[in-house]
Amino acid sequence: KENNQMYKIAIIDYETDLFSILEEQKDIFTKYSWVHFKSIKKLIGSKSEEQFSLYIINETVVNHSSFKLNNIREFAPSLLILSSNNKYRDRLLKNLLRSKILNKPFQLNFFINMIDEILFSQDKKKISNINIGSYVLIPSEKKLINNSNSMIMLTDIEVKILVKLCQHDGEYVKKDEVFRNVWGIKNSDTTHTLQTHIYRLRKKLSSKFGDNLIIKSKAGQYSLKYQIF
Repeated sequence: KENNQMYKIAIIDYETDLFSILEEQKDIFTKYSWVHFKSIKKLIGSKSEEQFSLYIINETVVNHSSFKLNNIREFAPSLLILSSNNKYRDRLLKNLLRSKILNKPFQLNFFINMIDEILFSQDKKKISNINIGSYVLIPSEKKLINNSNSMIMLTDIEVKILVKLCQHDGEYVKKDEVFRNVWGIKNSDTTHTLQTHIYRLRKKLSSKFGDNLIIKSKAGQYSLKYQIF
């Protein structure tokens, strides 16, 4: 999958409140497209035409009299939204190993972050190692190694930043484009989150590789520069 792709997410919920809130925020969370289904039956009926990156299942479905565990086993990865005292909770955890559970109540940003982590984890397994001159980025292990086996460990955010910069092969990338790729939302003039992560990543690169692999910047743009040795 390309890292700047649109992720299509199914929301299975007998109610429409969550879907409506997410639709209202679609101009902010630009990386996601939401499709609402009122039941598992409706989802199954459309499965031949729809392909989804993630299935979000609210407890309105789990608590419904028609709910059967076997009906949702094939929908993975999935995110289950449950109350802490939901009677099906333990059973779901035991039987749906590729599912995550989000506890009610929750904040919208936490919900989006959880979605992002699930999708990135899925994508990371599919991203091949990336050669950066004399270095190799291993997204699945969050490692950056040079040909002398010197290595630094990276955070998920740092991996995303490097993957995005690598896609442009030394060319400058606008700050907003990097921000949108990493967090899936439009940047804000008052947001310094990306700059903070870039600063920390630069320190890691400098401490291990000196000036041989650096992130350069100019007028709100970033570029990854390296020397081959």
